[in-house]
Amino acid sequence: MKIHKNPHYKKLRGSHILEIRCAFCKSFVANYQKVTKGNLVKMHIDRIIESSLNFSQLHGALFCPVCGERIATRYTAKIDKKEVYRLVPSAFNKKRVVNERLKEDAE
Repeated sequence: MKIHKNPHYKKLRGSHILEIRCAFCKSFVANYQKVTKGNLVKMHIDRIIESSLNFSQLHGALFCPVCGERIATRYTAKIDKKEVYRLVPSAFNKKRVVNERLKEDAE
């Protein structure tokens, strides 16, 4: 499976990285930059770092690249008028990614 960098990605301060995987087949879907501490309900397109999908063309929905299950649907957020993906709650698993540099400093 090929990993694609997101051309729309913008780095934000005070964020952490989550690895998103399919709940059905456990295959990699995306690395996402999360800013707040709340639940993961939607993913902003400009915060997706890399994905198994090519973000040079925007998709109507996110599907698992292996099993084809729907993980998220694209829509326009009312508050900030940005394109976001609303996640299906039972279709994904998330895990916080520890920065390799921080891991080395701790040892």
